Parts: sequence; C-alpha cells; structure tokens
Amino acid sequence: MKLIDTIFIVDDDPIHQQIAKIMIERQAISNHIRVFSDAQDVLDYLRTNASSPEALPDLILLDLNMPVMDGWEFLEEYAGFCTQLPKNIRIFVLTSSIDEKDKERVSGYSFVTGYLTKPLSKEIIAHLS
Repeated sequence: MKLIDTIFIVDDDPIHQQIAKIMIERQAISNHIRVFSDAQDVLDYLRTNASSPEALPDLILLDLNMPVMDGWEFLEEYAGFCTQLPKNIRIFVLTSSIDEKDKERVSGYSFVTGYLTKPLSKEIIAHLS
C-alpha cells in the first residue's frame, strides 16, 4: 500500500472520528492524521495554508451530515477555490448515508474522488492509497 502523508478526518461524531483514526493507524497508510469536528475549520485551514503545499493534506475524509457546516456546504465552498490550491487534495465522502440521491449529488463534484460508507473497514482503507 502506498503511504499517504497527511489525512484529515472531518466528522462531528467523536466515535466515528476515533474509529476512522484507529483504522487508518492500524493499516499504517498515513504519517499524519488530523481530526476536525467542524468543516468550517478545515476550509479556514486550507485557505490559510493555500500557499504551502507541504501544509495541505493529501486526502480528506468528509462526513456529509454535520451541524454548523455540513459536508455539502463544505463541497460548495471548496469548489470555489480548489483549483487555486498548489496541490491536488483527494476528497472521499465518508458517510452513514446509503441514499442514492446523495451518491448522485456527490458525483456532481468532479474533485471528489469517491463515496464511502461508514464505518471504515480494512477493505475501504485499501482503496484510499
């Protein structure tokens, strides 16, 4: 498996955050894992570090259903500036939703690499790297 330098987990649920973090650590596919409970914090981080490719994540696991700012709002805002970032960040939507409409809507964002359902498994993690 190829090593992914930095992964951001964006999920408001501390249990899902912990599961994802532990699963990724067990598979040893990443050197750095950062956890965010609020999608707005991730957007702020990306904008602040937009000129430092080494500070940007390689991959983001994004939950759709969150309070404050949900995954849909994140995707809308990210779409407005992602092409200006110095690095291509792979985004995987990681959600408990099995609604086909959500899957179709996510496919409308060309910069989203994939749609994954919770919880993370060894098989799913193997697809990340």
